[in-house]
Amino acid sequence: MAYSAYSGHKLPASGFTARFVEAAATRFAAIGDWYRLVRTRRAIEALGPEQLKDIGYPSAEAKPSMEVDRGLMDKLMTMR
Repeated sequence: MAYSAYSGHKLPASGFTARFVEAAATRFAAIGDWYRLVRTRRAIEALGPEQLKDIGYPSAEAKPSMEVDRGLMDKLMTMR
């Protein structure tokens, strides 16, 4: 009897083959997810600033920043 890696059936406790198939299917799914993530990142890197703006992707300038006075920063650094 063959077991599907994504079925709701319980695997027998001693079913080495079934557990191996399920583990392999899980790893293949993880590899597929990783490949899709890499492909998406490469596609985003290939886009220009105007295209990124069109799709609503945050630009490098949109990252949050904070200005701190030099005196305050020196005081905080000496308190470490």
